[in-house]
Amino acid sequence: MKLDIFAFLVNFLIKNKRVDKLEHIPMDSVHNILLMSNTAIGDTLFNTPVFRSLKLHYPTKKLIVLLNPANYKLFETNKYIDEIVLYDGKWKKFFQVLKVLKTKKIDTTFILHSNEPQATPLALLSNSKYIIKIPNDKNEYNRFHTNVPISSYGDRHGTFDRLKQLEYGNIFENDPHMDIVLKDSWKNEILDYLSTQNIDGDSILIGFQIGASTISRMWFNDKWVELGKNILLKYPNAIIVLTGAPNEIELTNEVEEGINSSRVFNLAGKFQLGSAAALIGSLDILITPDTGPLHIAIALKVPTIGFFVVANHIGSNACYDQDIHLYIQKEKTCDICIAKNCKYQECMLQITVKEVLNLTERILDFRED
Repeated sequence: MKLDIFAFLVNFLIKNKRVDKLEHIPMDSVHNILLMSNTAIGDTLFNTPVFRSLKLHYPTKKLIVLLNPANYKLFETNKYIDEIVLYDGKWKKFFQVLKVLKTKKIDTTFILHSNEPQATPLALLSNSKYIIKIPNDKNEYNRFHTNVPISSYGDRHGTFDRLKQLEYGNIFENDPHMDIVLKDSWKNEILDYLSTQNIDGDSILIGFQIGASTISRMWFNDKWVELGKNILLKYPNAIIVLTGAPNEIELTNEVEEGINSSRVFNLAGKFQLGSAAALIGSLDILITPDTGPLHIAIALKVPTIGFFVVANHIGSNACYDQDIHLYIQKEKTCDICIAKNCKYQECMLQITVKEVLNLTERILDFRED
């Protein structure tokens, strides 16, 4: 009921707002730009090419980026961001964040990746003159967007939808490379840890990311165990590093116990986000479902093997450096895929240990060359 009251109030406040449709924003009159990117890590990484391009083309304009409190630390080091405002995308802090944004004198908002029904009303009520969102053809608030309703590319990486928004600012950019800058303190924490474990440069560090945002994207633990045993048998200098968030420790514990080797390091939840990213950056390979650590690895140029069934690799696997970012794509097995509501990811059974091993060998052979 409380959420309904918030939504009712916000819709009442914006109902008489009017926004003109334009083909181009008059950028000479724009001083402060809001970039909304307050969802998951991967989606924010997809938006870093937009941050970079905007700042390089308009260095004197102030870029204010709306980020998720759960992952903003990873983007504090981004030199193309002038200011960060935190918002979790929920109604509870909507008006608190709105109050902050109204003091920023926002001229233009690019809704890169942010949840509705909060995102567009937040931009509108912050008095942003121009609001751009792509895709927005199915968005209930597209009458308030400066751009006409536009659908997603569909057959291209998600980053290109975000870069297309810049065309309204007279920027025509196609460089999708993502940006992460690791702090020295994060890297040193990982180096210190590895040295205490007597892990040296001769070791091959192979990361297993077990968890994902939904069960539908996750491989089965018995498959991870079988894969781990095979890798350790084939590569005497291989070390398996289990990565993950604190809420994934139960999963990694099961895999660690199943492989049962001193060459398995279960590091899920051991480090804060920045250092966890540095851990991924220290790997020789990361084997992973379609989830945040995959995109961190891609941004850090760490070779990856990604699993895709519910999602299509075209939309979220690497669209550059593809010789080191391999993937396994399978078809959905349920006529109606319920994705986030899936209770048993039968479709992931199509991915075999042998397939993953073959791709692992391919990457290691490439590394040796």
